[in-house]
Amino acid sequence: MPTATDLVTDLPADFEVFGQAVATSMADLLGGTSGQILAKNSNTDMDFVWIANDQGDITGITATSPLTGGGSSGAVTVGIQDGTTAQKGAVQLENSTSSTSTTTAAVPASVKTSYDLAAAAIPKSTVTTNGDIIYATGSAAVTRLGIGSAGQVLTVASGVPSWAAAGGASGPTFRATRITTDYTIPSANTFTKMPFNGEDWDTGGCYDSTTNFRFTPTTAGYYEINGNCNLLVDAPVGRIIYSVYRNGSAWARFYDGLPPASSFNITSSVQMYFNGSTDYAEMYIWTASSTTRTMPLTVSYLGNTFDGVWIRS
Repeated sequence: MPTATDLVTDLPADFEVFGQAVATSMADLLGGTSGQILAKNSNTDMDFVWIANDQGDITGITATSPLTGGGSSGAVTVGIQDGTTAQKGAVQLENSTSSTSTTTAAVPASVKTSYDLAAAAIPKSTVTTNGDIIYATGSAAVTRLGIGSAGQVLTVASGVPSWAAAGGASGPTFRATRITTDYTIPSANTFTKMPFNGEDWDTGGCYDSTTNFRFTPTTAGYYEINGNCNLLVDAPVGRIIYSVYRNGSAWARFYDGLPPASSFNITSSVQMYFNGSTDYAEMYIWTASSTTRTMPLTVSYLGNTFDGVWIRS
């Protein structure tokens, strides 16, 4: 290489020496074509290559909803806004079936749970009339109780809801009478069942007027049992007892004394409980006289009756 003090230089020779001093690794820097850009080829020092400029020119970044940020200078950042019912954006997934959030979205698991609940719900078609009531009939089973009529109240009968007249449930009522012939009461100090063989009414069909002459209510509860007997008294006069029997045994006795010397009336009234299946009531009479007593078919007052009425459960 020439120095500053050389007067004569050999320029071609000097360039040849310069070319020999350049590192061969810089050879990649030679040349290149229009539009190419310089890029590192490896981690080796001075190892560069020319590549095509396929990145394009970035002059700015514009962000539209639901993206946020952007710009044309400095550190440019881009984000995404939260999604709401008013705008698009990022939404968090939610597995709850009871959440009231308006910014989260349900996943299939919670949708399936909600569907199963809806599928098991009582269908709207079950009720057909204004005022219908739905009640359970067993596990996962329901049925319809149609609306009752005016004045009725909701009660329970046989374990299920039902409509009944105001005042609650009720049991049967009856009144039995003697309708065929006068009846002669035997003596011998014996309690004799009164054979009331007719009925004025029997709402539950619970009085037997042909064989046992007894009242066997099918509805459990408390009842008032009444008896009325008109007797013709034949001399000599003896003691007379009128008795209400329950299940074949004396329950209450009335008029334990001496009657007058003519026709007279015996009346009894007692309250008793019936279980609604096997309990029953009968009327018995007893006389100490050696002479029979006559229960006439018809008399001018009260009459011969055996009756009962339901009081309460």
